[in-house]
Amino acid sequence: MKPSETTSFIFYLTLSESLPTTFYTFNKHFKDLGFMLVPIRIDQLQSILSASEQTQIVVISSVTDSKEMKQYNEKVRSLLKYVLKSKRLTFMLLSSFSRLSDSKIYFKQKNYYFMKYPIDAGLFSKKITRYYELKSEQNVLRWPGGRRAGVGAIS
Repeated sequence: MKPSETTSFIFYLTLSESLPTTFYTFNKHFKDLGFMLVPIRIDQLQSILSASEQTQIVVISSVTDSKEMKQYNEKVRSLLKYVLKSKRLTFMLLSSFSRLSDSKIYFKQKNYYFMKYPIDAGLFSKKITRYYELKSEQNVLRWPGGRRAGVGAIS
């Protein structure tokens, strides 16, 4: 894939103050594909949703140990149900723990995905960039107007 003329952003939700090693691994692969991986905290997520001009926002979160799982349960899960109502946001959780009940709750919205570690970072990055491109094309090709007015019943 060729890097696009405008840089597209994919957000990485950090659960602690320091960046985990998974961020650097994914960052390398996304840079090769022409995307920029941007770390954000949970309190910045809502402001990014409201201020961003991107038509599709992809957020990746990684949970690898029990400390991160505890922070995810306390901070992210409570806010997630409100943030996912925006169809512009796609949330991808990578975890070494078993699937949470969140996937059952958000299954109908089709913007919450759970993937279990171990995962190939290169293959995952390619899938995410392809998903991002497909979602962006889908929003561009959509008819901007509403339905055409019809003739009402004539009495």
